[in-house]
Amino acid sequence: MQDWLFNILHNNTLVDNQRYEVLDAIFTNQRLFKPIRLNKKSRGQWTNKWNNEDSIWQFLNTVNSEVNSAIKGNKETSIILFNNKEYEHNTDDDFINVQGININQFTLTTGNLIGFVKQGDNSLKISSRFGDSFLRQIISDADGFVEADNLGGTSGYEGFEWLLVYLWKTKLKKAFRLGLPKQYINKKSRLNKVKGQLDSLDYYMSRDGKYLCNYREHSYNNRAAQLILEVFNQKKGSPFLEDLNSVKNAFVSATEGKRSTLRDLINTPYFSNPFYSDYNDVIDLSKLLIKQQSTEFGNAENNNAFFFDVSMLFEYFIRKLLIRKKFHVNSKFDKRLQIPTGNIDFKRKLEPDIIIDSDKGRFVFDVKYKSFDFRYGANREDLFQLHTYVGQFGNKQKIGGCGFIYPILEDRLKTADSVITEYMSVMGKEIPFYVIFLVIPPSEKDYSILFKRSSSSFIDQMSKIIF
Repeated sequence: MQDWLFNILHNNTLVDNQRYEVLDAIFTNQRLFKPIRLNKKSRGQWTNKWNNEDSIWQFLNTVNSEVNSAIKGNKETSIILFNNKEYEHNTDDDFINVQGININQFTLTTGNLIGFVKQGDNSLKISSRFGDSFLRQIISDADGFVEADNLGGTSGYEGFEWLLVYLWKTKLKKAFRLGLPKQYINKKSRLNKVKGQLDSLDYYMSRDGKYLCNYREHSYNNRAAQLILEVFNQKKGSPFLEDLNSVKNAFVSATEGKRSTLRDLINTPYFSNPFYSDYNDVIDLSKLLIKQQSTEFGNAENNNAFFFDVSMLFEYFIRKLLIRKKFHVNSKFDKRLQIPTGNIDFKRKLEPDIIIDSDKGRFVFDVKYKSFDFRYGANREDLFQLHTYVGQFGNKQKIGGCGFIYPILEDRLKTADSVITEYMSVMGKEIPFYVIFLVIPPSEKDYSILFKRSSSSFIDQMSKIIF
């Protein structure tokens, strides 16, 4: 098999949590069926974007340094986050880590981030190792929507803008269950009765018997509604929005054809009324979409990037799945334990991903999106962290068990059971230790059905452990 490295970097070959190696222009990875021999520019051949080795190597190093630095320095704008306090940015991974001397001799390592970076002619795409169907499923199902298979594809989207549109869609569907959002707006009208604040000067000069009043009233025609409609207008024709025509029409009627400037839309405030709080996530995503906001590096106009922390999305999906099935899942931000650091003024907080209470005691789990290593087991640092959780929580209550939750492809499961059970000794107590897998089906026609079946099996395994 042969291909240009230029193509490999943006044609869905690269996925998260992998190590890719190029040795003597041979591209290898454990997931590839066969190594890929990289095409090389022949003598006398014209320089094109796909054979410009210097440009491609410079691009990789730019992403490796400037983009990674931008991500870590400004997570709130470079990685998609939400107001919902159950979301937390989970990873300190770089987007990529590149080491080597040229495009014929280097390694490229990916972590928990997926996304797309474009600079000039060059682009780099890191996809989920579980596929786009998996991403759509954990996003929609976590918010209570299970989409039909093949409802909207990713064709027409060069990078990951489709995922941003899909996130926006699911958040809007969730918020719209509350109805159209109402906000107070300022109005100035001549009325028969005084309302709000009376314009005193006009009162003495007017001869029509009416009062010029400044007042506030609830209206469906507000900045947030105009912002949401602007996204509909900009993304007209998107296959992901085909099932939202009735929602769009509701916003068209609400705004009465009125439009605001881009600056005003970008400054749309959040809803202070908790009844409409779900719309605040929609406001954030709407602003990202209409600005095409991205991590910026360089000055070229055709630079753009989108990044998503899949570990955050996966943890959120697991939490919501357990909560919907009536597990007593504590908020990870309640009753935080703290441990000393050597600095009297600073304590380090302990925040396990999943804390579940039952008659058996308290169960402590961390959700890991990274690949599970069947040879060496869980990551060393992750194990040390889990031991700390168990030791501290066990000071005040009985620990019923602990462990990790991983996603895994069906064909990678090396045991007949989706749970590995061992025991750890903590302060003279034997604590059950579990590695629990959510089995991810292959991407095929009945993906939603198969994924739901896997989720049910995961819940059954958790029930046997917890209850």
